[in-house]
Amino acid sequence: MKVLLTNDDGYQSPGVAAARDALIACGLQVLTVAPDGPRSGTSRSASFRKAITMTKAGGDDVNPIYVTNGTPTDCVRVAVLSGLASEVDAVVSGINEGANLGDDATYSSTLGSAIEGALLGFPALAASQQSRDGRFRLVDLTDYDFSCGARIMAELTRLMIRDRSKLPPRSVLNFNAPALPAGEIKIASLDRRVWDPSRIHSIETENGPGWLLFGTHPERDPIFEHRPGSDSWVLSQGHAALTPLNFEWTLPGARRGFARWTRSAVAELNEALASEQSGKELGS
Repeated sequence: MKVLLTNDDGYQSPGVAAARDALIACGLQVLTVAPDGPRSGTSRSASFRKAITMTKAGGDDVNPIYVTNGTPTDCVRVAVLSGLASEVDAVVSGINEGANLGDDATYSSTLGSAIEGALLGFPALAASQQSRDGRFRLVDLTDYDFSCGARIMAELTRLMIRDRSKLPPRSVLNFNAPALPAGEIKIASLDRRVWDPSRIHSIETENGPGWLLFGTHPERDPIFEHRPGSDSWVLSQGHAALTPLNFEWTLPGARRGFARWTRSAVAELNEALASEQSGKELGS
């Protein structure tokens, strides 16, 4: 089983390294194709006129690492359409430094590149890690513990590949790991962002007044509705949030089928998590 791995924080980021290590430890071959630097917040931005290059930057013959001059979406497209990733079974994007929740997830190039993988015919997973301080802000994030989230992400990928024939086309899982090791994995809806104009900061630029649309102050988190069962609410309770998304526009039953599979996968993973935690308690 082989995975195409990308991310939006750059090929040298600790998140993509944690993802790669966890996927390999799970018995999967990993082809990494990632940007040459951070490309956060570009959603599904793609290069229409620029030639995208791929240069081998590390790894080995089984699990190579390539770097590109494009966006995360470009990474997926060039890997698949050039034939380099012709034998992969799934596309994984992450692990992102910071959660991708609710309405804000649509800005995410972690999710955007996973969607690109799904539209090109692969089961896909976007994985993000909340900062260690448990905050929800999009800027000024600093410290992460990828260990638990990476293991869950790898197991989710393995299950998606194992059950690929059961998944509707154009299926994406949006996975967010909490600051601390997850209590459980919860299926979650995307929450709604509440926009407060007072949080938009104006600054002077050489071209006159400008606005920082996502703020700068680390003490301010985005405002979500925190509806029970939503992804932001699940993370605030110390659980991992898993949101099944389907982009099959013409088959309304596809979403229901993907939701059923996701419930089954979460039950299997939570049983494994409980067994792992029980083993640690017995050995302590």
